[in-house]
Amino acid sequence: MKKLLLVCALFLSVPALFAQGYSPLYEYGLFRDTTRVELYGGMVLPRDGWKDRSSDTDFGKMGWSAGIGFQRNLVNWFSLGLDANYAQLGDTDKAGDKSYYRTGIATGLVTGRISFFTSRPTRLYIPFGAGIGHTFARHQKADHSHETVSGTDWAHMVGLGLEFDMDESMIFGLEGRMYRVTTRDDFKATFNKDHIYYLDIMLKLGFRF
Repeated sequence: MKKLLLVCALFLSVPALFAQGYSPLYEYGLFRDTTRVELYGGMVLPRDGWKDRSSDTDFGKMGWSAGIGFQRNLVNWFSLGLDANYAQLGDTDKAGDKSYYRTGIATGLVTGRISFFTSRPTRLYIPFGAGIGHTFARHQKADHSHETVSGTDWAHMVGLGLEFDMDESMIFGLEGRMYRVTTRDDFKATFNKDHIYYLDIMLKLGFRF
């Protein structure tokens, strides 16, 4: 009888051992009423350069960008949020008098996102947004003095992204955006340019809760 009880105890202990090592599957995908915080960083590529009227200096080279976004899923495939981004274009080549320009563009947008394959751990999505953009250009002169011109007006963007669920709370992705920023005030008067277009290619790390 004791041997029979011992054998039964061994059989009952096997499921318990497996249960201790059991790891539940992650709940991948997007769900309504969830919030995400996303950090971005990458490179910015101006569509074309422009020239200072006075010195005929061409600038608008490849630079870097960084940003942060908040998204709230209203349904699993559509979300709304806020986004702040800063893009700094590459410095111009130094002119004959050793002066150069440094240009930056800061945007604050209300954003939306349409997602595809929302039940999968890998998804495509289309981000878009509208808001304000502040553009400035700092002219660093040969005598180490500087002069800054700037302007604030409307900004818009649309893009395409690919993201991966790393686990239930962390997302990694790649996103490309095309920005259109309207110029005005001193900036527009100095460079005679109504709009700036640039491509922003960024890596993304997101956290959802």
